[in-house]
Amino acid sequence: MALKAPPPPPACVWCGWYVGVDGGGGWGNTTWTYPAVNFYDVAAGQGFTTNPNGGLFGGHIGINAQVGPTQWIVGAELTGDWANLQQTLLGPVTPVFPLDSYKTQLNDLETFTLRFGYAPGNWLWYGKAGVATGSVALNVISGAPVPGEAYSNTTRLWGPTAGVGLEYMWASHFVIGVEYDYAALQHETINATAVCTAAATCGALTFPVTINSGTFGIQTLVGRLSYKF
Repeated sequence: MALKAPPPPPACVWCGWYVGVDGGGGWGNTTWTYPAVNFYDVAAGQGFTTNPNGGLFGGHIGINAQVGPTQWIVGAELTGDWANLQQTLLGPVTPVFPLDSYKTQLNDLETFTLRFGYAPGNWLWYGKAGVATGSVALNVISGAPVPGEAYSNTTRLWGPTAGVGLEYMWASHFVIGVEYDYAALQHETINATAVCTAAATCGALTFPVTINSGTFGIQTLVGRLSYKF
């Protein structure tokens, strides 16, 4: 008797290109340390810890492929988000200068990752890992007894990232989901110049400033809406 042909493998409903938008919130943790005595500290090694938090919004583009006849999915994704994670602290470095103001802000966050997932039907569970980059700004202005001495610096930091997510395809081309990610932007030494912004109190003084950033750990939780081609 003739044998029946084996059934064809299930269609890959997740395969192909997709684009979308995402938005949510984030929170971070980093340290700033002065390696030497300068205008803002009185001993080498003084610094502070800050925990910026806020919202972020942006978009993503990616591609998925199926691993053989299985329900395992692999892919790659590029994301880019405007961010507003920030915190301002008064006098965090030393009690000698209790009115010095320090503002740390994450302006944007981008990632390139590989995704690995399992897709039973219209659901997709996945993990992702890759590289992240973000623009980090530090703005400082002195208070009494010598107010008005200010400096600022914006630095692009890089580091690894990883995350997990869950998506549901509620129509043939539309996907909704939720995702958690962690990025560890690596430390860097920042050089800047402090200048007087209130000549009546600090004259025309200028000071070189060196400060070290710690690893900037950033956690984000976002909702996603994608269109799959």
